[in-house]
Amino acid sequence: MSRKALIVANDSYEHEGFRRLLAPAADASALAHVLGDPNIGDFDVRVVSNEPAYVIQERIEDLFADSRPDDVLLLHFSCHGLKGESGELFFATTNTRPNRLGSTAVSADFVQRCMRSSRSRSVVLLLDCCYGGAFSRGVRVRAAGDVDVLDNFPGGSRGRAVITASSAMEYAFEGDQLADDQSRPSVFTSALVEGLATGEADRDQDGWVSLNELYDYVFDRVRERTPHQTPSRDIEMQGELYVARSRRPIPEVRPPAADPAEQPAAPGHRRRLYAWAAAGVAVLAAGAVASTLLLTGSDDPPPATRDGPLPAGNFEAAAPWRLLIRDNIQGNDAGCTVTMVHNDSGQPLPLPTAIYGPMSFQVQRGGTFNWSVNDPGCLTTLQSGPGSATLPFVQTTLGDTDAFTAPGPITIEVIDFHGNNTCDFTLRDATTGQQLDFGTVPKGGAPLTLNPGDTEKVYLWNQYCTARLTST
Repeated sequence: MSRKALIVANDSYEHEGFRRLLAPAADASALAHVLGDPNIGDFDVRVVSNEPAYVIQERIEDLFADSRPDDVLLLHFSCHGLKGESGELFFATTNTRPNRLGSTAVSADFVQRCMRSSRSRSVVLLLDCCYGGAFSRGVRVRAAGDVDVLDNFPGGSRGRAVITASSAMEYAFEGDQLADDQSRPSVFTSALVEGLATGEADRDQDGWVSLNELYDYVFDRVRERTPHQTPSRDIEMQGELYVARSRRPIPEVRPPAADPAEQPAAPGHRRRLYAWAAAGVAVLAAGAVASTLLLTGSDDPPPATRDGPLPAGNFEAAAPWRLLIRDNIQGNDAGCTVTMVHNDSGQPLPLPTAIYGPMSFQVQRGGTFNWSVNDPGCLTTLQSGPGSATLPFVQTTLGDTDAFTAPGPITIEVIDFHGNNTCDFTLRDATTGQQLDFGTVPKGGAPLTLNPGDTEKVYLWNQYCTARLTST
């Protein structure tokens, strides 16, 4: 498996109508540094700056050609975006002429064809471009209206993701003051770099930054800094794609001192916490300061070539606790099947099969459990307690949310249906797991309101969609 990134940055243009951009050079430098860091992105990074269209097209084709299914490919554009006469999107290059876009600019159609021809099932396209009124007065594209960026990269191709700096009707700001002549990264790319470099985008603190976590972090940071700019995404991937490692320390729950896994890590070795399934019993104590236990078998996500399930093991958990399951192998069509059986009663936890994750589950039963998993690429994390969320918040992990206080009815707004026509939501009591209310949101429908009644501490179950929760 290889990880390759191509960063395309254009800030100088031969045509006098194009305004010189301040951000692309800084964007390219900052992003290349963090993606190429072996301790963070570990990408093989190539940067193309201020080149004509034919050079950029060749580099793009090179990125996607001869790729393998398990390769991870990332393409980033920082430049002007233009709309053609038929409404299609083009990326401006140094030699672009507004009246000859077909031959002097890079078309979104060309990029889309290269993406589709790739065998890779993990392709990420990041677009940090200006649209609509972001061009100088000297540029006039004859077709009226704004271009819908995501429409230029339609779905239907599994294993690809498109994230844009702004929606069709918004300007992608370069900085706080557009008249500033100092070069610096754009708001969008600054957030990307910041989230990866600091590890703050690792919201579940499992040591890895997933693509969805990165988008959620960037969305929040961009909206904080420029409320009129809204990043957008279209992600079609089975399982979770991990963009980078996190530098933030992982909360640990250590096994009993007699356990062999307690032995100190080698100097300079980045220790992560894993289940001691073959060694015996691990303890997960409710309310412990260190509250995460990751059930797997190596210091990095297991390679796709590894066959067979992980060995069965036991652990002890004090109720309530949470279970996080994610499929770390891209293209694993079988998904993850994790079996958790309560040793005293012999009753299994009601977990779905074929989990592509990440999915989180609230568990109100304590005791000793036996677990097994169908694929070593399935990362299974135990977390003590019911968690703590504060309204309003966006549900970033499917399944059960962390517990939160409901002062009254809860309003649920679906942000992304992820290709589904409807989304079902169940509100449950955080102490007992009992269902309190249920509702369905059809695509295009109004927000849903669920009533917790007299129950104060609750959580929400949602299997398919990204949703924002607010207090009514």
